[in-house]
Parts: sequence; C-alpha cells; structure tokens
Amino acid sequence: MRVAIYARYSSENQSAKSIDDQIRVCKSYIKNNDMTHDEKQIYTDEAISGSIINRPGLQALEQAMENKEFDAVAVDDLSRLSRSNHQMLTMVLKFDYHQVKIISVSDGIITDDDNSKLGIHMRGLINELYLDDLKKKTMRGLEGQKLRGFSTGENVYGYKTHPVGELKFNKKGKAKYDGMVHKINPEEADIIKRIYREFTQGKSICKITSDLNKNKTPTKRGYSGGWNTSTVSRILKNAKYTGLWVWRISKNVRDPLTGKKKKVMRLEKEQISTFRKELIIIDKETWSKAQQRWSKLQGTWPVKRNSKTKQKSYVHTSPTHLLAGLMKCYDCGGAMVLISGKGSGYYGCYNAKRKTCNNSLLLSRKRVENTIISELGEKILTSENIAYVYKNLEKIVAQGLNHVPESINKKKTQFDKVMLEMQNYLNYIKIGNFSKAVSEALKEAETKSESLNSEIKSLKFQKQNTFKSPPKEWIDHRLERLRETLNKNTVSSALALKEMLGTIRLEPISDKKSDFYYLLKDGRQVFKPYYVAHMKAQTLALLDEQHKGSNWYHWRRGRDSNPGDQKGLRVLQTRALDRAMRPLHFSGTQIIRKNGFLTQQSWVRNLSTSYLSKLISFSCQTSLLQALFFSQVDNQSKVLYTSTQQAFGI
Repeated sequence: MRVAIYARYSSENQSAKSIDDQIRVCKSYIKNNDMTHDEKQIYTDEAISGSIINRPGLQALEQAMENKEFDAVAVDDLSRLSRSNHQMLTMVLKFDYHQVKIISVSDGIITDDDNSKLGIHMRGLINELYLDDLKKKTMRGLEGQKLRGFSTGENVYGYKTHPVGELKFNKKGKAKYDGMVHKINPEEADIIKRIYREFTQGKSICKITSDLNKNKTPTKRGYSGGWNTSTVSRILKNAKYTGLWVWRISKNVRDPLTGKKKKVMRLEKEQISTFRKELIIIDKETWSKAQQRWSKLQGTWPVKRNSKTKQKSYVHTSPTHLLAGLMKCYDCGGAMVLISGKGSGYYGCYNAKRKTCNNSLLLSRKRVENTIISELGEKILTSENIAYVYKNLEKIVAQGLNHVPESINKKKTQFDKVMLEMQNYLNYIKIGNFSKAVSEALKEAETKSESLNSEIKSLKFQKQNTFKSPPKEWIDHRLERLRETLNKNTVSSALALKEMLGTIRLEPISDKKSDFYYLLKDGRQVFKPYYVAHMKAQTLALLDEQHKGSNWYHWRRGRDSNPGDQKGLRVLQTRALDRAMRPLHFSGTQIIRKNGFLTQQSWVRNLSTSYLSKLISFSCQTSLLQALFFSQVDNQSKVLYTSTQQAFGI
C-alpha cells in the first residue's frame, strides 16, 4: 500500500521541529505495518492555522490524491487536517470518494474501519472545542491588555509603540515587557494634519495621494509603491486621530465551505471605547469638516444598482476648473462639459455630443470665466459692499458682546466663593480632621475653580479683542486681482462659486428671431450665435469678442441703468426678454419694472439684520471669501472668525 504523509503546525510561535516529529511518527507507523512510502509524497504546511482550508500543502495533497498517486495518507492526528469539525468531516468524505483512507497515528483511527465513525466525530468535536477555547483565552488576554491601557497590536499611521513595565523572559527565553503603549509620532502626525487640511480645503483624494508620492513622503512600512488612495481614505475616516480608540469594532467569520474570511461589524455592546487625550492629532472642528466633505462625496464613486445612494459626477465635489460642473444646458438640462481641448477649451452640451440635443453651440472656457468673474467683481464683491458687511458685523458683534462685563463680574463672584470654600476645607484638614468625603469635596472645588478661571480669561480676551472693521485700503488690496485669487485654489474657489451662483443655465441664442441684444456695427445690424447665462447673480450675454465691439461693456452698463433705446442697443419687450431677465436676482439685488422697462435696484443699503447674519455666516464659511480675506491670516482675521462664530452660532 502506497502511503503519503501530511504534517502541519499552526503558529510561528511554535517550533518548526514539530513538522519533523510528525513525519518521524508517521514513517515509523508505515514501517511497522509493512506499507510503502515515497519521499516525494510528503506534504507540509508551516505556520498555518488548521481552520484555513486553502493551504498550499493540503491542496497539493488533494491534487495528488485525484491523480491516484497513493492509496492512503498518514497524519499524526486528525487536527492536522483541520480544527473545524465540519471541514474535517467533509475532507474524510472526499478522501473516501477517491478510495483513499486516512490514517491518524496518535488517535488510532483508520477511516475505512466501520467502527471508526464514532471516533472520527468525537475527535473532530474535541478539536473544534479546543479551537473555540483557544479563541476565548486569547481574546480574554487581549481585552485585559487593552483595559490596562496597552496596545493589542494596532499599527496605526501617526503613532509608534514604546515598551513599558518590567522586562521578563517567557518560557521560550524571549524577552517581553509588561506591554506596549502608543505615542504620537511627530513626523507622521504632521503628514496626517496636512492630509486633513488639504481634504477640508477641497483637494481631491487622488491629488493628495499624488502630492504625497511626488514629495516622496515615506509610508508606514516603507513600501516602494508609495501611497495609494485607499490608505489616504482610511486615514480620513479613522476616529483614533480625535482620541477615540474603539476596540473590537468588527470580527472575522469564516466561510464553512471555502475557509475564506469575511469582516462583519460587532454589536455596540461588545465594543470597548476609550478616550485618549494624549493621542489627539486632529481637533474636533477639523474632523467635523472632513466628515461633512465625506457626506458630500457620497455617490461620486460607482454605486451598486440597488443602492439608495444616487450616482453623481466626481466633478461636482472636485471641480478641475472654476465653473466645472456648474453649468447646464437651458434646452435639455444636460451638463455643459469641455468638448474641445483647443486653447483653454470649449464648453458644449454633453447630450448634443450624444446626439440627443440640438444645442451644438460651443463656448470658450476662458471667455465664460472672465465674463462671470468680471460681473461678480463689479456687481457683488465690490469694496463698498464688503465694507458695509464688515461695518454691520462690527455693530452686531459689539451688541453680542455687551453682556461680557456682566458675565465677568458673575464669574469672579463665583470664583471667589469657591476659593473661600477651598480655604475652609484646608483649615479643617490642618486641625487634624481628614476624611475621604473632605478629600473628594476639595478635589471637586479645585476642578470648579480651574474651570471658572478659564472662563474668566476667555471673556477678558473677547472684551479686549473685539472685532474692528478693516480699512477700505485693506479690502481693495484683496479685491484687486479677483481672478488670480480664485485660481490659487481652483477646487475651493469653484465650490464657493457654486454655493454663491447656484446652477448656471446656458440658453443658446442661435437665430435672429430669438436675439434681443441687437448690435449695430457701421450702422448695420450684425448677428452671431451666443449664450445667455441664467444664474442667481445676473443674466449675462456671452457674445463673441469680435462681435461685441470695443464699447460693448459700456453699452451694457448703460442699459442696466437706463434701459431705453441707446447707442445701437435696444431692449425689446418680448417673451424672450422676460424669460432671460426673470432670474435676475441675488441676495437683495432685484430687477423691477418701471414704465414698462426693467431696471436694477441697489440692495446694499437695504439689507435686513437676518439676511445680514446669513451673509456674514456665508462670508466666514465659504472658501471663496476665506481665500480673498484670510489668505494672510492675521489677528484681525482670527478675531473676525471667532467673534462671528460666537455671535451667530456658526
């Protein structure tokens, strides 16, 4: 009878000599029972758990069995084949199907014996119970280490482990400390802060990863391939950086047929949460901003068909240009995308490219950006408007801080009372009266005094650093080159423009009948197809530069102030005109009808207090105005942001 040998040991902590011992026992059995053995028919698996079914040595054994290379296989005991009772019984049936018997030397079991069935089931059950008991003991030891504040093997980027406690030698002679504790790695912590900062400012995960690799930033394990997007994503979702360490969040379950692992979430009551203040890298505000951005990114990656998450374009959260993802076709509602890459690129209707829309008109990216940014600077982000907002902000902040002197006096009174209480406790202890209750009361009073002292300092700082409106020259300096400022951070600026302008609908004017911007050149009417942009801020005619004429903007401003017939430009009361003018409003700017014509009415001096608070909130939160006014963060800007948060609960 030809007999193969299979041997296995489970862990790297076990000796490799275990394999040799198992093979020696099997060879001795083969020799004593007059069986034959070929040295080539020895199959081994080293440092692999018996709960894993897809083992290289075991798979090679099964392949040789199917090829009829032996008649029996010898093992030291049945647990070498599998610790799982289900897997072991399945394996016995599989070997029996191929007419190969299993010989368990230590158990004294041969599977072709009719009386072996009970023994096989009993040994399988014992082996499985041993595995379950080992899991419980291992988990109990890890839980004890975690509750004592030690690491249980977490290898988290941004932290390093240090040994603590007494150095001892285990049974195998290896030196071990009482445990390992996590500490912040300053170099890696700086990288984490950079990742969070760039992500909250609007930079895409791919761009962050690319920059890390470009700068040759080392990874945790020094991989030659560098950083990848999944690693950056895990860092941005890891709550450990806020000091919250949760252990046993998930567990691995194994497929009974394939042995493959699958991660499933544990119940909340099974988890162990600890707050580690000394391990905080990311503050709560930054963490909150990052999670808000994650919620906005939902659906930008491919989603499953039956998923509740709606699929959307990645460009909506990470725009590559100032107006990317912002413009829609007026005719079909489809997205306006860069159709041509010539020059700065040309926007066109995506549905027209797919032959489902008739709007084939293209628009230069450079022209539409220049026109909209120019109007934005002329009509909304003017120095007068910004100065007006700042002055009103100064008034509202001052009103909101009127209670500060009174609050300081109240806190001081409470502080003096607590200090007197502490002195009484100390006098009581000095005369020899000490108890546990007095000690706890003294500690509570000390904590309360520290809290009150901190509050008093904070209120004094608010009183001394009240926000003051900046001078007009300071504002003008930041508004001089609006386009350049916006281009410094395209993603943040584009997202801010999206919030300010809303969706821009481009209406194609492709024939003379629809044209209501009549232009005269050399005394005759000219026409070329163009777009009318409908948005919250303004309705703009995006004409070709060579057909506008050098005084087009002069005509345009003249029409806004006096919409009568003038210098080759007439305003017609048509349906097209009404349709084009209807969206003309933004935050108090309004178009009203006078004597049958449309005219613009200034909004700056008529702002209500409630609207002003919303505008201030918007000014302090959006990346656009942060880029404009907080590019050089000075004390004035910091006080503005802090004071606004306190005044309006931003």
